[in-house]
Amino acid sequence: MADRPNEKSFFATRQSLLIRLKDLGDQEGWQQFFETYWRLIFTIGIKAGLSETDAEDIVQETMVSVAKQIPAFRYDRSKGSFRSWLLTIVRRRLVDRERRKARWERIVCPNEEKDTSADEEADESAVQFRPDLEVLWASEWEGHLLRRALEGVRAQVTEKQYLIYEMLVLNEVPMSQVVENLQTSSIAIHRAKYRVHRLLKAELKRLRQEEDAGG
Repeated sequence: MADRPNEKSFFATRQSLLIRLKDLGDQEGWQQFFETYWRLIFTIGIKAGLSETDAEDIVQETMVSVAKQIPAFRYDRSKGSFRSWLLTIVRRRLVDRERRKARWERIVCPNEEKDTSADEEADESAVQFRPDLEVLWASEWEGHLLRRALEGVRAQVTEKQYLIYEMLVLNEVPMSQVVENLQTSSIAIHRAKYRVHRLLKAELKRLRQEEDAGG
């Protein structure tokens, strides 16, 4: 998986991107969607207790499900947001995987003492898999928005300005060390920090407004 998404994906509104996805042949649109959301889904899989390989499978399975369901998707705030719609798909893929795992374990290690209700109990256990998933999703979604905002801002400033902000704010490197490593002045650092912070704040606001409008 690529570490850095295509910057174009952060300048298209989510609504315009989803409209593009209704054309299953729009490979660029699907690539943008994948690059925008794969890390979020992968992280949820890892935090739900999956291995990296299984989490990657969840990403792929979610993309397949989105492709199947996107033709019928419509923006309707009364029926929930895009964020909730995507969570529902991810949750179903996680539950399906948990059910398959439980059934496989019963085949490999059968327990003759269990009665015929074992299958039902396993299914119920799968449905209850990670009841805190919605809270986890909301938390990770905020991180997802921040990553998107940072990528959007990075395309609007110089590499040095972004590096200054990354070192000073994101990685909490001491000012003196930033000055020394980048061979710049404290004034230039303060200016870069202010510019990137201002743009980041505006980008986060835009993304949240997009979410409120139909995200």
